[in-house]
Amino acid sequence: MKARSLFLGMFILFSAVACVTTPSSSILSSKSSTEMEARRVTSEMKTVLNLDNTQEEKVLLINVVNFAILKKLQDNNQTQEIVTTKEKYKNEIKQVLSSNQYSKFLEKYGNI
Repeated sequence: MKARSLFLGMFILFSAVACVTTPSSSILSSKSSTEMEARRVTSEMKTVLNLDNTQEEKVLLINVVNFAILKKLQDNNQTQEIVTTKEKYKNEIKQVLSSNQYSKFLEKYGNI
């Protein structure tokens, strides 16, 4: 009897989990994909630029915010503001990196 109750409980739990779906809102998926891209680029930057943990955290925050801003500007066709935003992005990154790291950043990621 106890095993049967346990089995029934597990069945209900697994059924409930199987019914849960992820949000399909384009806003959420867009935000998620932008953040995922920022995390991917930051991970690559960690290796290429030899970032320490503190730098990595700061660069990740800068990337997440700026990638989201750039995506919004592109989506709204605000091309005149993209150049300014990219320059601000480079200045923010420059504050975190050493001069050698920043030179490498410009070589590899200057088009971001």
